[in-house]
Amino acid sequence: MQQEQTNWAIDVMLENLRNLAENIYALKSLKFQAIKEAFYFHYENCQNYRNYCDISGFSPDELNFFEDLSKIPLLPLNVFKAYKVLSVDESEITMISKSSGTSQKFSIVYRDEITLRRLEKGLFYVLDQLVSGFNKGYVAMLIPPPDESDTWMVQILSRVFPKYFEDGDYFIKGGELDFKGFLQKLMDPGTRRPRHLFGPPFVLLKIAEIMKKRGIALQLDEGSIVSTGGGWKMYEGNKIDQKDFRQMISGVFGVPVENVRDGLNCTEINTWMIDCRCFYKHIPPWLHVTIRDPENPEKEVPHGEEGLIAYLDPLSNSYPAFVLTDDIGRLAVAEDQKCSCGMSGPCLHSEIRRASGAESKGCALKLSQYLSIEGNGRA
Repeated sequence: MQQEQTNWAIDVMLENLRNLAENIYALKSLKFQAIKEAFYFHYENCQNYRNYCDISGFSPDELNFFEDLSKIPLLPLNVFKAYKVLSVDESEITMISKSSGTSQKFSIVYRDEITLRRLEKGLFYVLDQLVSGFNKGYVAMLIPPPDESDTWMVQILSRVFPKYFEDGDYFIKGGELDFKGFLQKLMDPGTRRPRHLFGPPFVLLKIAEIMKKRGIALQLDEGSIVSTGGGWKMYEGNKIDQKDFRQMISGVFGVPVENVRDGLNCTEINTWMIDCRCFYKHIPPWLHVTIRDPENPEKEVPHGEEGLIAYLDPLSNSYPAFVLTDDIGRLAVAEDQKCSCGMSGPCLHSEIRRASGAESKGCALKLSQYLSIEGNGRA
């Protein structure tokens, strides 16, 4: 069994996040140290990544200041489709995650227990920013159970949600939505409060359309959150306006518009970013997000300009999570600034799209291919 080293900067950071919440300078220093240690570890233990760094002309000796983080060589997503990227022995891997695209080429990511334990701690922290109050309540999960889906979203949320919320149920089973069971559970006075909903946008949208058509409206609770887990980019070309979506969900479930939030993640990293009430995606303190020039990804664009989103995620022990995505976005709030919601730290703008020519991919796409929303006989 792996022995976790608790003196690593990332582990110290995860244990002390709540005490450091408003200490921007301490968090920035710990972030740099955590990413630096992660880089050293992967450089020494992942031969493919070390070769890539050597070819790129970057060595650990050049990582001395926070600004040097932009020099760390980034792995394009197609690397995870073509190569087995590992920094530990394969016998230590306990979760293998796949993300599909329209071409059916899979990104395959290997995670060990150290990575997963750090991920859990990080996601608990992120959920605490979303779900206020002592009672975590009930979550209706509009995703399949883990024995029916190998998507990254299902894999990790089925591991974390039962530990975080007091109660919860899956309402996608056998590829079908149990709409009747979903309504009954939400309307049952014995269901724990507050009641929260989580699911891909296309599932929540279809449920909202069914409810409007049937004249059904619910009134959830003070503190109830309706959260989507990304998947907006699959609608490009037939774009759903997120503001209209929030208004519709607010109306049928009786929650304030600001309680309809979206989350962002990709299979190749281990961190979730979730909307605040102002609908900016807050970047947790350990994650470094950098926006790159699509024509020259080694170059950062000026703050506020659009470019390719790249992540440096030190939560990963089993592989180097230094990733260049094919998503286009921009930073709305800088590292040393405060969001209009009152929280400190950097944020991504909610408008994120695929780079031109990039395939549609991700958990929402994969789930949409699996699910039958209508005509299931249980609605």
